[in-house]
Amino acid sequence: MKVNYTRGRKMVLSISLFLIGCLLAPFPLFAQQASITIEQKVVGNIFYQSDQKEFVIHVAADSVEWDCYNFWGQKVLSGKKAVAADTALLNVEPGKLGWFKLLIRSKQNSAVTGSKETSFAIVSNFDLSTVSQSAFTGQTHAWQSTDTLIPIARKMGVKYVRDAIRWDAVEKQKQVYTFGAKEDNFIAQLAANNLKPYLVCALYNPLYDNGKAPVSAEAKLAFANYVKQLLTKYPSIENVEIWNEPDIATFSQGLTTEDQKTTFYYNLLKASYDEVHPSFPNVKIVGMVVSDLATESFLNKILQKGALSSMNEYAFHSYIPVSEAIVTDINKHKNVIKAHNNNNLIPMNLSETGFTTFTFTEKEQANNVPRRIVTALANGVQKIGIYNLQNKSTVNDSEGAFGLIRHPDDTLGAYTPKPGFATYAALTRQLSGATFATEEQISPGLINAYKFTKGSEEIRVMYSLSGTGVRLFTDAASLEVVDIMGNSTIYNAVNDTVSITLDANPVYIKGVLKAPFAEEKILPATAPFSLKYGFYFGGYTEVTQDSIAAAKWISAIAEIKGHDGKRTRVVAKPAVQSKATWKAAITKAGLYNISVYIPANAALNAYSTTKAKYAIFAGGTEVAAVIVDQFKDQGKWIDLGSYQLTRGTNNYVELTDTLPAHDRPLRADALKFTLIP
Repeated sequence: MKVNYTRGRKMVLSISLFLIGCLLAPFPLFAQQASITIEQKVVGNIFYQSDQKEFVIHVAADSVEWDCYNFWGQKVLSGKKAVAADTALLNVEPGKLGWFKLLIRSKQNSAVTGSKETSFAIVSNFDLSTVSQSAFTGQTHAWQSTDTLIPIARKMGVKYVRDAIRWDAVEKQKQVYTFGAKEDNFIAQLAANNLKPYLVCALYNPLYDNGKAPVSAEAKLAFANYVKQLLTKYPSIENVEIWNEPDIATFSQGLTTEDQKTTFYYNLLKASYDEVHPSFPNVKIVGMVVSDLATESFLNKILQKGALSSMNEYAFHSYIPVSEAIVTDINKHKNVIKAHNNNNLIPMNLSETGFTTFTFTEKEQANNVPRRIVTALANGVQKIGIYNLQNKSTVNDSEGAFGLIRHPDDTLGAYTPKPGFATYAALTRQLSGATFATEEQISPGLINAYKFTKGSEEIRVMYSLSGTGVRLFTDAASLEVVDIMGNSTIYNAVNDTVSITLDANPVYIKGVLKAPFAEEKILPATAPFSLKYGFYFGGYTEVTQDSIAAAKWISAIAEIKGHDGKRTRVVAKPAVQSKATWKAAITKAGLYNISVYIPANAALNAYSTTKAKYAIFAGGTEVAAVIVDQFKDQGKWIDLGSYQLTRGTNNYVELTDTLPAHDRPLRADALKFTLIP
């Protein structure tokens, strides 16, 4: 055994000095850590604008100090309050709408003895009883506290709540249907809060087909009768989805092949429609309800049997990471509908979509929610459900962290909001009752601009992922601009124009514009700045070979980390056509340094290709190709060189595998473009 004597001598000396310091110190070195409890005066710390923003602090201390930060990380308030009988009442009034972080420190004899963090949201008063037309849905689960969540959904401003009253909860004895207090309360609470149910009819019932997917004639009819009983009991139900995600194993138990699953689903949908529709012609029967893993083959096999005649609306789910890439999935479903419906569409619902804060930061989730919703509305989706309202767990894993509010056991406080709650609330207030009009072409690819109308009012949603300026042309004296948190600013027009700066956070522009409506205002580049693109942000796309499982791009195992410590993408055995592309949105032409992060796990020494090719395209022309050993260089930002890039979206990097055998994983994470002024 080798002993490090030098390290040992240093340790002895350090301990001696420490003990001397303890003897000489005029006050205790170890102040007892105080336990701080934040009592909520309003559930979840989710306040209407007119509410008192109060927090009751319980702590054994002399006083508490607090700081309040907004969504942008700016400190907007701070204060100090004396503690009496271990209690202090804080009134925190930022004077703005949105999401806020509250940091509290306890002090005893001027020493900090503890700290605690929570969050809160302030939303404008919003009367849902006046909303008759809405695209917006929140997702709850029957095993959660709907007593708590339904009033929170009302504050968020959605009109619909998607949940299930399950088959096995209603029919526990054949042909005997029992609706208990839980189901009655759920429907009554929705009505009391001016919300409507968007019901999922599912799932297995142990009374039929051994509790597997209902494929027998008896089981299909029993399922259809359960739907009829549900609608008879609760006439307020206007929409019912038949089953949920029949394409995945969780919801197709007992079935293994694609043919078995598609036949099962078509037969169940037809039996339900034939039984239910004649008795309830005004209820929308919503079909398909497929996951984002459903292939075109799966969809076509159901529709070619004639499924469109057994549904009033078509639903699908998509969790494609890049918000604007939802267009790809929407078009996939549009195309299969048209192919089986004489080139005509039927109403489409994106009944599940969302962003987990396991992969995204909370701020990224917050600006992705309105971007995803607006993009979907602009491409023909009529109803959109954000999954989930509440985190499913306190564990930071993918499925548990989709919520817009936190789990009741979260250390940051029960049901406290993430920033995404506030951005969804701001959007519902601006766009409820609005109709999409057109996508306006203002520097395409650099500025996203969507026009909506609400009566005579024009509302434009604009943002720029790379950041740029815009001039708005108007005959009005001023325009109103509402930020992503719902705060309104009036901009006075100068020479019939209003100029604002856009970034990745959507804003709502209210007021009538005149032709040419808007144009980009190019901002000067005064300092270096970086544009970062990952598989969850910006112009990232993949080419894959769906027919071979190992040649598909998938999420890597959680242990393989990206540049931000989150999940990355991988294709296990890349085919010749396997490709990932990062397309930059360049608002300022110039010399850019490009670097790429190679996913890694030091402990695992992640197996990766040794010949990854990064082809650099400037203005659409390939100007360089760099070969990177992803195995040797894992866990590093690798410099790909500096290149002159033009304005626009015709600058990109393509990743392919050039290893002749294509037998090692090809990995993709993030690319960084840094302007050198």
